[in-house]
Amino acid sequence: MSPKRRGDWKPPRDRREVVIATLAAAGVIIVTVALLWFLRPNRDSGSTSTTVTTTPAAVTTVPGAATTTPATTAPPTTAPPTTAPATTAPASTSTP
Repeated sequence: MSPKRRGDWKPPRDRREVVIATLAAAGVIIVTVALLWFLRPNRDSGSTSTTVTTTPAAVTTVPGAATTTPATTAPPTTAPPTTAPATTAPASTSTP
């Protein structure tokens, strides 16, 4: 086997191709970070988060009753029933 001479060695990629690929990757990362920064939710509210605390409804038991009833009840609403308007399909005009 003959030894390889140093002058025959050629880099696997052209240096210009590597630079272009590196700049393109950096550009994609910069654009992604910028979009995440500008399109983040609650940008005006800062770092404060709101917490919602719910309390369970009080339940009272009536002696001798088989079921429990809530302590306060809301009056039933008597809204008229809503129905979707009837739609009719266009008549078929095809002839056999």
